[in-house]
Amino acid sequence: MSQLPTTATAPSTQPAPRHGVTVAIEASLSPLRNGAALDLWASAYMDEYSYEAVYDPARISLADAQASIRATLAEHNVQVADFLDESDPLTAAQRGPEWMARYGCTPWCINDHSAPTAPDWHTAAPVETPMRNIDAALTPAENAQWPFLAAKTVVVNDLPQAYGRQTRVWLDFGTSTAELSPAEARSVLNAMRSFTTGFEAVVAHAEKTAVDDFEGDPEIARLDREHETRRIRARTAELDAQARA
Repeated sequence: MSQLPTTATAPSTQPAPRHGVTVAIEASLSPLRNGAALDLWASAYMDEYSYEAVYDPARISLADAQASIRATLAEHNVQVADFLDESDPLTAAQRGPEWMARYGCTPWCINDHSAPTAPDWHTAAPVETPMRNIDAALTPAENAQWPFLAAKTVVVNDLPQAYGRQTRVWLDFGTSTAELSPAEARSVLNAMRSFTTGFEAVVAHAEKTAVDDFEGDPEIARLDREHETRRIRARTAELDAQARA
């Protein structure tokens, strides 16, 4: 997002309704001018989004900031289609001591506990591989939704008098998640380090073996697929006939 301008002004009244605009919104980690909770201004980057806004998360939630922006722009005949959230996750320490006391939050927690569906546990920012998921049973678009590997620290301390406090490492591998104690996570880490040695040998062997690989004939492949389709249809028809007999 572009740097906050010296003087941010509300957008001028539009001569005609504008529909489907995108607003880039970002949490400000420093107090806004004049103690404002929210600042909105027209953007020069009209190809990407039409308006930019910053909000003070200590004074207003993201949901309330978005609602306020929608209402403000509606007064100028501008309809918001979507918000582009350009914020890095805020930690509880950045939100302030009142937030931490209210939710029993750890300083590094990035969960927005004020959101309607926010979890009770506390989560650190994840560490994840740039590589996306590689599940052969999923499409490339489906795999792109998850990292290959990701890990984060989680603390569960809801009603600690009854259930205590538990620290866990959540290890994501594609669409699956392991909830590990720190000791279990250390064992997994050691196993992964050991596995990489063997995996290196497998990859090296595959690279040597792949020297003899070659592409098949597309026409022969087409004829084979057609033959297989005819065989399956004939077998299906045979089974249907037996079932009717």
